[in-house]
Amino acid sequence: MARGTLVSDLRTVPGDAAALLDFVEQQGWGDGFPVIPPTEARVQAMLEATPLLPAHVIGVVEPRRGEATVEKIAVNAVLAGCRPDYFPAVLAAVEAVCEPRFNLYALNTTTCCATPALMLNGPARQRLGIECGYSCLGQSGRANATIGRALRLVMRNVGGAIPGAVSKSVFGQPGRVSLCFGEWEERSPWPPFHVRRGFAPADCVVTAACATGTQDIADIWAETGEELVWVLAHSIDWIGNNKVLVKQEQGDMLLLLCPDFAHKIARDGIDVPAMQRMLLEWTRAPIERWHRAHWPKLEARGYVEGNVVPLARHPEQFLIAVAGGESGHHALYFCTFGLTWSVSKRFTLDAPYTGGESCELPQPR
Repeated sequence: MARGTLVSDLRTVPGDAAALLDFVEQQGWGDGFPVIPPTEARVQAMLEATPLLPAHVIGVVEPRRGEATVEKIAVNAVLAGCRPDYFPAVLAAVEAVCEPRFNLYALNTTTCCATPALMLNGPARQRLGIECGYSCLGQSGRANATIGRALRLVMRNVGGAIPGAVSKSVFGQPGRVSLCFGEWEERSPWPPFHVRRGFAPADCVVTAACATGTQDIADIWAETGEELVWVLAHSIDWIGNNKVLVKQEQGDMLLLLCPDFAHKIARDGIDVPAMQRMLLEWTRAPIERWHRAHWPKLEARGYVEGNVVPLARHPEQFLIAVAGGESGHHALYFCTFGLTWSVSKRFTLDAPYTGGESCELPQPR
C-alpha cells in the first residue's frame, strides 16, 4: 500500500545504466559511484518500512537548512542502493546528525575531512546483515556500504554539502562516500556501547560520531592490559591531531578495539570507565613536543596545564567499542575535528515493506 502521494518533481531519465550515471553526475546528485534509479515505485517501497508519512520532517540538514522529509530521505536511500528494510536505520542516522550537538553545519563546511561514522548496535545488526568483524569498515557488504552512503547523499542533496562550493574540505576522504559498521557485541568483554548509553540490550541503535579518518594502531609487544592502553594513548596524542586545535573540553572521539585487544585489557580487570580514565591521564602530551615558537600560542588559548597539553578534559570524551576481526593486533582511532559530539538514536524494524518499479524518477533534492 502506498504511504502517500509523492511531491518530488519527476524526471524522465535514460534507461541505460551508464547513461543514467552520466545524468546523475550532470545534475550533481551523486558521489561518482553507480546508483539505483529511485523510481516512484521503489521510493514507495522504501516508505513502506516506516509508519511515518512522506512529508514528515526528520530534521533540518545544514548548511542549506534543507528539510529532510521522509520522502527525500527515501529517494536518496534508493539512489544509494539501500534495501527497504535498511530504511529505519537511515532515518535514525539522519535524525542523529541533525541534532544540534552533532553540529552538522561545522562538519559540512569545515576545511577538515570530517564525516559521520555510523555504528549500529542491537539486533538490527543481524537482521540487516551489518558487518561487525573482518573488514567491517570496507568491502563489508551491502548494508554497511549503502546505509552510510544514503546519509552522505542526504547531506549532499538536502544539506547542500557540495565539494568546493559549500564543503571546503581540503582533501575529503573515502569515508565521505560511506562509513558504517556494527559493534561486535558478542565478542566484547564489556556491556555493548548502546547499553552503556542507557539503551536496553534489545534496542536497535545507531550512533553518529565524527571521524576525520581512520588511524590504525598496531601492537605486538604489550603483555598486559595496562601496557596496551599506554600504547593506545600515546598513539593518539600526536601534535597534529585536529582535536588539539579546539578546546580540550569539546568533542568526543571513538576508539575501536579488535576483540583480542579488548579481552587483553579486560583480562587485567580494566573496565571501560577505568580505560577512559587511563586514556585521559596518558594523553597529556608534554609541551616540548611542540616547536618552542608555538608554546605562547598554546598558552594564550588556555591549552597548557603546567608543562603538558591535554587531549581532553573528561574521561567520557573517549568512546570505546569493539569491532573488527579476531586474531589481530590492531585498534582503530577515529580522530574528531573537535567541534562535534556523538549522538545515538533508537529505531525499530517492525514496519512491513513491499517492492516495486516504474519509469519515472523523483529528484533527490
